Amino acid sequence: MNFALKFSAAVLLGVFAVAVAMIAGALSSQVKNSGIEYSATRENPHEEGGSARICGGFDFSGTIADGYLVQHGGAKVKVRIPADYLLFPETADAFSKDGDGGANFNFHRDTLEPYPRGEMQGKIVAGREEWVSFLVTNFIEINDLARVTTNILSGRKATSGEPSFAEQAVSEGLFQVQLPVRLQPDWQKQTLFFGRDGSSITDVISCTVPQPRRYPHCEQITRAAGYDVKIGYPLDQLKNWKLMKGNIQSLLNCMTN
Repeated sequence: MNFALKFSAAVLLGVFAVAVAMIAGALSSQVKNSGIEYSATRENPHEEGGSARICGGFDFSGTIADGYLVQHGGAKVKVRIPADYLLFPETADAFSKDGDGGANFNFHRDTLEPYPRGEMQGKIVAGREEWVSFLVTNFIEINDLARVTTNILSGRKATSGEPSFAEQAVSEGLFQVQLPVRLQPDWQKQTLFFGRDGSSITDVISCTVPQPRRYPHCEQITRAAGYDVKIGYPLDQLKNWKLMKGNIQSLLNCMTN
């Protein structure tokens, strides 16, 4: 099976299902390790904050685990991981060179403080998500990912080479793909956005649609600090897509430098 077809199944899961699975604590060992970014980058990030060891707004004063994360292309990079930011802090000592190089992180979207998974209970279904989650992994090239995602959400075969759809500007650098209307249940419907830097696609963002008793979520796939990351957040935070990406980049730079 080629990578495009493998990826199609992952896209259709949606960010809401992933979030609920995290609350249930039923993630597999691979998903237990995932990742996100900020706007400022520092040459010597650990010099900020003195004894408090604040780096780019993130707290590195707790337990630090030495390990490896995988960057785009598959190369493993030595990092120092602040365990409190892991979705499963108890796995901090498992990031050895023999691991898959993936990691799952979360933090408070306003304060950038760690957000313990125990405090997530009930907040997703109540529409009170205060955190940002992100997964560090290794994806295909962003242009290929954009094409595969477009094909899946438009009802085409994942490997289709048919022409792309028109895009409409939403805000600076963010464009909504004008997907065809499909007859499907509301819970399956998604909107698609591309983040662009000039003509280049930098981000692929898919969001579920609002519906009664269900709170819509977005899944943003991008590259930050050399890592491929998948970011999850509520739809009402889409307007802050650049800020959240920047926050994640800051955290990853702090871990890598």
